[in-house]
Amino acid sequence: MKQSRFRYLGAFDLLLVAAFVAVFGVRALTASVVVPAMALAGVSAIVAGSVAEVSVGPLALSWRHFVGATYALFGLLLPGSYLSSVVSGTASRAELALFAVASVGALSLLFYGYDVVRGGEHFEVEPDVETVVGR
Repeated sequence: MKQSRFRYLGAFDLLLVAAFVAVFGVRALTASVVVPAMALAGVSAIVAGSVAEVSVGPLALSWRHFVGATYALFGLLLPGSYLSSVVSGTASRAELALFAVASVGALSLLFYGYDVVRGGEHFEVEPDVETVVGR
């Protein structure tokens, strides 16, 4: 896979966020953590596919860090959508089962992001963008 393809993932994610807002109104952005986290993941994916590195002062983040953030957010979204009812004790058995399955699925997304951040021993992403921001 090429690094620049993350732009499409981010654009699709932001399109889904826009659809949620169109259907449910601006309240969708504040009703739970899921939609704002989706928006942040979309922006992170677009940045990952658009730049090689972002530097702010002494801090330099490579595109791999943005991929890691994207997949960490995706991974947290899955169980996060059921978390409030699980924590409050109002979750049905079906919601508990979905939370458990979502948590296992989240681990695979977290692993993918972690592997890309550390250089892609298991999942190879070919860097193809050379733009550096902040130098």
